[in-house]
Amino acid sequence: MGILGNKNNPDKWKDKYFDLLDDNEVLDKSHKTKEDLLCKTIIRLSLATTGLNKQLDPHLLRIRKQLKKGLKSEQLKLELERFSNAILRLEETVDNSLPDATLLFEFIFHHFPEQKKDIQHIEANYEKKKYANSQYLVIAINDLIDNIQHIEPITDLSATLGCLPIDTELLNNKLQHLLEDTEIPAQFEPQAAELRAKLINNAPVSSVLDETISLLFQIKKHLQAEHLEMAIFLEQLTDQLTTLGVTASGVKSITESSATKRNLLDESVSSQMLELRSNSNSATQLEPLKRLINSRLENIAEQIKKQRTLEELERKKTSQELNLLTTKITAMEQESSQLANKLKSAHEKATHDPLTNLPNRLAFDDRYSIEVARWKRYKSPLSILIWDIDLFKHINDSFGHKAGDKTLILIAKLLSKHCRETDFVSRFGGEEFTMLLSNTNTKQALETANNIREIIEKTAFNSNGKKISITISCGITELTKSDKGDSAFNRADKALYIAKNNGRNQCSVL
Repeated sequence: MGILGNKNNPDKWKDKYFDLLDDNEVLDKSHKTKEDLLCKTIIRLSLATTGLNKQLDPHLLRIRKQLKKGLKSEQLKLELERFSNAILRLEETVDNSLPDATLLFEFIFHHFPEQKKDIQHIEANYEKKKYANSQYLVIAINDLIDNIQHIEPITDLSATLGCLPIDTELLNNKLQHLLEDTEIPAQFEPQAAELRAKLINNAPVSSVLDETISLLFQIKKHLQAEHLEMAIFLEQLTDQLTTLGVTASGVKSITESSATKRNLLDESVSSQMLELRSNSNSATQLEPLKRLINSRLENIAEQIKKQRTLEELERKKTSQELNLLTTKITAMEQESSQLANKLKSAHEKATHDPLTNLPNRLAFDDRYSIEVARWKRYKSPLSILIWDIDLFKHINDSFGHKAGDKTLILIAKLLSKHCRETDFVSRFGGEEFTMLLSNTNTKQALETANNIREIIEKTAFNSNGKKISITISCGITELTKSDKGDSAFNRADKALYIAKNNGRNQCSVL
């Protein structure tokens, strides 16, 4: 018994055995940490893209729910493939509110009578809403014209239009609305601004129409490239997640195998220790007992040595797998961070007016939905204000478009400066601005609007040595229980019309 339990000589193999158990626990914790980090990375990527498109949000939600249950590579791969396919289908989404293109088709019929059937086919497709938006219509027409051979050039299109029953000013206005309703990337904004200026000045349709078609075609090419880039990224992400899932499963398998072998070793050692104890208690001679003990101790030492060698090999393999996993996760974090920044920048550009840096019409629609929901829940008053710069076209015509741009920037700053932080100000389009005043009734809104109007009336600026005075009109209304859809906005717009007709530089309430 002294040989087995000498206090001065503790069992070293036992300490080493427990050390191995501790090391394995550390490896298990490290593996769990890496897996959690991977899940958090994908969840952050999902949250960064949530809200950019309502059709994609359910896919992102399912991915996040899947990750909360742990890393399951097959299910993640399935959800990500569905997500990627949904993005590719976005381009095919049909816009149900396409503008009237009657004048455009009349113009094309007149100049290309030989292609009447082809043009009628395009018109029929447009009326059946087979084109996702007006950009695709323009591209289809442009492709048809490009394929026409031996067409005599139109030397004086303006003169020709004068002989047609076509209102060129109305056509110019239609093209202006087309540009306003089109989401224009930042790099194409200078071209769009130049086109708007030409349309405001009623430039000849012969030159503006070609430029408009060319611009919309370039925008379409750019959007296709962005969609393709996103699809490629998601495909790469899917492959990376699959690889990481396999790696993580391999690490888990190695850990489970190591634990099983340790349990077998523990059972073997315990069995042999019990046998030694039993033989020691029943032994009558010392020498046979010594030989038995030495034999068993050698056997135990050999088993521990083999187990230690195997675990060392497995530890190295696990360490290599974890290092590879860490490297890939780090790379994915960098990619997801870059994508999040890119998406944030794209969302910022898509919802802000590049000239005034105010939220645009798209941002107004989103905020209006939020404020209406809050108004319905808390029953607090909500007022809508629509502003319009008086005689803005006169400023452009008399002082130039740079002066017009300066006027828009100045008005944007004054509207933002003289309202509360909780109020929402946006450039709705052209020379129109909108305001949403929460917890504000029409009486309070009228007082606020008149204060701002008077400040603007007293404000002027110089352009090329000439003083430019500015006035602004405002239409005001408050949401009521009977309001549905755009009824409140239309009422505010009607109030603005009244203010304009009554002499401008005033606020009207409906």
